[in-house]
Amino acid sequence: MTSMTPEQAAEKFAGQQLLHLDPRSERPMRTCPACASNTATKIGIKNELEVVRCQVCGSLYCPYMPWYTSERYYVDYYSHHGLEEPPVVTKRLMEITAEFSKYRQTNRLLDVGCGSGLLLEAARENGWDVQGVDVSISSVEHVRSLGFEVHHGELKDIQLAGEQFDVITAAEIVEHLFDPVAVLKEAYRLLRPGGLLWLTTPHANSLAARVMKLEWRIVCPPEHLQLFSVKGLRTALRQAGFQNVRMETTGVNPAELWQGFNKQVEQTPQKNFEALDNKFKLNEAMTQSSSRRVLKNVVNGLLTLSKLGESLKAYAIR
Repeated sequence: MTSMTPEQAAEKFAGQQLLHLDPRSERPMRTCPACASNTATKIGIKNELEVVRCQVCGSLYCPYMPWYTSERYYVDYYSHHGLEEPPVVTKRLMEITAEFSKYRQTNRLLDVGCGSGLLLEAARENGWDVQGVDVSISSVEHVRSLGFEVHHGELKDIQLAGEQFDVITAAEIVEHLFDPVAVLKEAYRLLRPGGLLWLTTPHANSLAARVMKLEWRIVCPPEHLQLFSVKGLRTALRQAGFQNVRMETTGVNPAELWQGFNKQVEQTPQKNFEALDNKFKLNEAMTQSSSRRVLKNVVNGLLTLSKLGESLKAYAIR
């Protein structure tokens, strides 16, 4: 994915109501978005934005509040990034939403940041009564055209009735949010007692993050405002009210790691795209036989034990 520099963002939103039109003007500092600590270590500059690591929970984040709203930033996100995903993603989403069946009581599922609607389609195929939320108007219009009920805007501003959902999903969302804990609190309010919040987000302390550091393609402010550690995400979920939380760290991209170890390989957008494409191909290859699926499960189990997986997954019960 291509992120914008402060100057590009300011130009894009010129004439609109922004938090700060001049990205170099004085901006309010923020504490760690995971644990609220104000003690951090400077990591470096990327896309002309400072990145720090929380000394308490180990999460990475930008210490300055953004100068735009998420609705402004992602207004035409899917026009630029497209709506297609590899078939392996669709297959996996069918498996994931099928696993939610043990939480079925109201039969309602809400997908926060529904994007292209793939998870909603998979959940509907598995018998769920689904709704979506997204700040991107292009996404909302597209998913509504597929026959889904979709709310436009921030979850905390939509004011849905509380305790009505069995499951709330948020795949690759919390890293984008200005105030992730506020959204997690709203998810807690919307879930019925015993309901599930399932979320995924990049892992700040993954093997790739440790090897590639700021060169890791996932470290891409201002698109990603923070990357959570296991401790950081657990702390944020507990602040939101979730006490029963299970965490996993899964997935590794060998091609991208090779780029990180081989300093002679130039890190370019094309190389990053190739690394992402190779990751999808590897995932697809690892699901094509029972022996490969067993191997994949073993590898992911080891990555969870070592806390080195690239994807941080949380299963939080209200």
